[in-house]
Amino acid sequence: MVRKLKSTVMKPTNIILALVISSFSITASGQDKQAIDTFSQNTVVLPEKRQKLNFFVVSKRKKGKLDPATRFNVLRTKIKSLTRPKSFVAIIAADAEQASAKIRHRLQKYNATIGTIWFDSHGAYKRGYSLFYIGHSEINFKNINDSSTATAFARLISYTNYDTKLVIGSCYGGATYQRSSIDYRDTTRMNGDSLMMALGNFFPQARIYGSESWVMTKPGIFNDHKAAVAGFPKRKLFRDVCYRPAWENVGKWNEYNAVTGTLTHVNSVTLDSYGNLAMIRWSYNEKPGTQKDIQKNVSRLEYDLFK
Repeated sequence: MVRKLKSTVMKPTNIILALVISSFSITASGQDKQAIDTFSQNTVVLPEKRQKLNFFVVSKRKKGKLDPATRFNVLRTKIKSLTRPKSFVAIIAADAEQASAKIRHRLQKYNATIGTIWFDSHGAYKRGYSLFYIGHSEINFKNINDSSTATAFARLISYTNYDTKLVIGSCYGGATYQRSSIDYRDTTRMNGDSLMMALGNFFPQARIYGSESWVMTKPGIFNDHKAAVAGFPKRKLFRDVCYRPAWENVGKWNEYNAVTGTLTHVNSVTLDSYGNLAMIRWSYNEKPGTQKDIQKNVSRLEYDLFK
């Protein structure tokens, strides 16, 4: 229904007032435009708020190789990703480039940023330096800037922010000590801090985490009240004297803050039920029973157990 508007006749006083307002408006309009332009130039447009997505990256198992720890991690993380599809993703990758591509695919699908990435991997104490694997890609402080690895990491930079955390989930991944060589002829520095700093060069807003000693595969990693990855292995070869530094640093982790460039010691880390990095409130080594077990094993170290 169309309504008819009543016609009105303006009184002389209203006409005079309208002319005054009109004159003022013409004068002020130029000032307003200038003010709006100035405001537009100085206003910072805040980035669109995006959700956070956490990742657990597992290396693709080699055919014919029995690896119970990796299979267990694949199983439990896949189950977790099914229950938390918009917050946690389990990635199985053959190399660093494939992992990067799969991570970017999920980030783009949900318009998300990287929260926590846990690189699940075996360590290699025998090599004499800290490292982790993504599939068949070995990543250490010496080769991290090689083109294939560097490109894979560089493609993830735009998805990071100050909440991003990267976890080197391999044994000795953040080790900073000197360790005896397997044949006891010399000592080498593990350079886990150098590896963490190198990762920080790619992700300058992130925090990087690495263990001084073993990273265990036990139930409870998605429980922020349990030290699920702290502990030590039972096999006899790990009681060789070359492992003394690893025994003396059981449960100890390092955090590298890429923003401030500082490396600090922290308690053992874990993940919460959504895959966010969590830190145990108490030190794993504070328990008297744990201290006693470590001291007992250190006192029983022997030569020539590593075969």
